[in-house]
Amino acid sequence: MNEEINYKDLTKNELDNLKDIYVVSRINSMSEHDLRLFVKEVLEVQIKGTVGNEEEKEAWDEMKNHFDLDFLLKVKEVKKNKGGQEDAISPEEKEFLRRIELLEKQKESQGSSNNDMWGDE
Repeated sequence: MNEEINYKDLTKNELDNLKDIYVVSRINSMSEHDLRLFVKEVLEVQIKGTVGNEEEKEAWDEMKNHFDLDFLLKVKEVKKNKGGQEDAISPEEKEFLRRIELLEKQKESQGSSNNDMWGDE
């Protein structure tokens, strides 16, 4: 009789080691193109497949960290290129975007006053 081994026959540590070997082998067998497609799929599920405010906040924070100083510019680009989707924006989103604009204006005015203050030294 041919007994088949399954994951329950391994300890947690053995199973983790087998998974590590699989991951390395899988990556090494993929072309650069395949890797890029795979990462794209994973990121799309991770970022676009968010459910609920907590996951949405995590995705927002990840995008914000990725774009760093260009993040507000990216938000403005999205807002500008939305076309006729004005009605699709919720009142909360409108308020949020209004606050972003106010913060940017405040930041710009503080930046210019800081430059003047530091320029006098």
